[in-house]
Amino acid sequence: MSALTMDFAEVRDNFSEVADEVNKSGRSVTVLRNNRPWVVIRPASAARNAVDVAADFMDEYVDVFEELAE
Repeated sequence: MSALTMDFAEVRDNFSEVADEVNKSGRSVTVLRNNRPWVVIRPASAARNAVDVAADFMDEYVDVFEELAE
């Protein structure tokens, strides 16, 4: 399942339709602003859960947490 790419203005003008299509198809949409990737719209079911996000955050900043613990 490949991601779609759309310009910001097109997404802004058709947000409801874009959101419906993302939800139905399960395909993400990469929104371009000034011809560069800006944001990604994806179905909520594809979002990572909070525990996964927290674990990745802790792994990324483990050195900071260790220093704060001292």
